[in-house]
Amino acid sequence: MKYTCWALSAAVAAAISSSALAQSTEFSGDLRFGYYSFDREERNGTNPDDGQWRLRARAGLLWTINDTYSVKGRYAARVHHEDNDSEFRLYRGLNGGSSIQPGQSTLDELYVRARYGNWDHRIGRFQSNNRLVGVAAKSFSRTNSTSWDVGWTDGIQSTWRGPNGWNLTGIIERNDKEEGPTNLRRAPLGFDKSESRATYYLALDSRETDGLWAQRSVDITYIPSSLYYNGYAAGMTEDYIGITGRLATQVAIRNEMTLVSGVELAYAPDTPRNAVMNLPGAGDADGFAWQVSINLMDIVPGHSVGFVHGENDAGWLLSTDFGNNASLTEVRYAWRPMSGHLLEARVRQREDLIQQRTALRKRSEQDFYVRYSISI
Repeated sequence: MKYTCWALSAAVAAAISSSALAQSTEFSGDLRFGYYSFDREERNGTNPDDGQWRLRARAGLLWTINDTYSVKGRYAARVHHEDNDSEFRLYRGLNGGSSIQPGQSTLDELYVRARYGNWDHRIGRFQSNNRLVGVAAKSFSRTNSTSWDVGWTDGIQSTWRGPNGWNLTGIIERNDKEEGPTNLRRAPLGFDKSESRATYYLALDSRETDGLWAQRSVDITYIPSSLYYNGYAAGMTEDYIGITGRLATQVAIRNEMTLVSGVELAYAPDTPRNAVMNLPGAGDADGFAWQVSINLMDIVPGHSVGFVHGENDAGWLLSTDFGNNASLTEVRYAWRPMSGHLLEARVRQREDLIQQRTALRKRSEQDFYVRYSISI
């Protein structure tokens, strides 16, 4: 984190030197609270279940220095009704997870932004997402702060907005040796080698959302010397590459109701061995992943419902929303009663695709939540 702070301080100093007075400051914030419950059949034969009241609060301040430069910081906290670990600090990574733990808080945004011409740059800590559009938007490659999570990306992001309606976005993301990356990266990815301390991400996305197309996107993630394909103990690594594409259409049905349908495909050419993933059979684990999304938007004004089904092979190791070697089916309802307010209810089923060699059965889980979000 100290390297990010040094770079951020230098960027702030350069921005301030170009303008003595700020044009404006703007406060933003959001609050999300609700109830989550699950019923799980574990691989060892046990059947745990639990219910939790959850809350996430975020408050940010945007300082616009001039027409080119701005600075933003945001405080974020996550709380459950019990088992909270009270702590505030600037975490360097998330130790392989997708969020800080209940009771913890941090700054999930702290960056300098520069916009000029067709360019948009950010350096520091920021939010980064590329999800398939829909009521239950999900991604195989890049998700920050989904659900009640508090996550972020540490690094540099540059976006070039082409005159033909397409955006080209590149990210160099920092991976910490001790605390890991700031996006979820699943085992056996590791970051102790110097070459693996940066993740490189490149995306091409269409800005045009009128007419038939609701989304067109392709991206590639490259993490050098990070894949311990024979396990951590063997010590040998390969580069890990993930390629993802998204396509979604929108069709007006009647009045304001719109059918939004989409598909996302993902593929990793180099994957760990089946033995490393505790799966039967010789050779490498499969590295394909896919999801389909069908949504009725504004069935009546403000009310929408979406369906998602996806499957993720054991060798795809980049998704926050989909566990590897697992299927997911979800139905979600969303209601926007007024600007800045959102009520959601979800039912979800997840299950292992292939039973692990040492497991008594496949892991299966059913969960649901009801939550309310307010943003200003």
